[in-house]
Amino acid sequence: MSGPDHLPPDLEELDRSLRGIRFEPRASLGPELVGRVRRGERSKGAVPPRRIPAVLWAAAAALVACVAGAWLTQPVPKLTIDRCCYDLDGGGPPDDGVLLLAERDARIHRLRIYEDLDGSGGYTTGDPVRLDRGRVLAMHHPPTAGLVTTEHCCLDFDGGDYADDGLLVIGVPPNRVVMAAIYERPRSGSSTRAKPAGGWPLR
Repeated sequence: MSGPDHLPPDLEELDRSLRGIRFEPRASLGPELVGRVRRGERSKGAVPPRRIPAVLWAAAAALVACVAGAWLTQPVPKLTIDRCCYDLDGGGPPDDGVLLLAERDARIHRLRIYEDLDGSGGYTTGDPVRLDRGRVLAMHHPPTAGLVTTEHCCLDFDGGDYADDGLLVIGVPPNRVVMAAIYERPRSGSSTRAKPAGGWPLR
């Protein structure tokens, strides 16, 4: 028997042959692997990447849309404003008031002209309403003879804490109101006090 470091004579030639073998990748292997990766091929046993199902993407998009929609459609707080007392219907005594539902320093949602019969200095349930209009400016009665225009400026009619609003009332004395509107003028100290070409913005 030969020692541990010596091979039998009949295996020495085989050992020399095996030691002379060299393994090298063929020249086309690199481009082949690149092509397989580009086509999305994976080796056997490879763990596929986790994909989020389309249903979860749709649910996430719907949730984002709902949150954004709820934020954008939050109701704007409205104020009730009562201004009294003026002669708005041409009847003579200053016994008329204006009751408004408005966004602060913005849109008027409801405008009422009432007559302060009980002399309370504000609107009460017994006071007759001479005009009740929504946010759309409209003439509630057909034009007629004897129309009188009354204007009051400048007060805070829209709750913006600035006396920059005007009230324009068209009526027929002594107690008929045909139309009314709130408009806004530039505040004191503004460089645009002159009336713009398009007129004062209506509220």
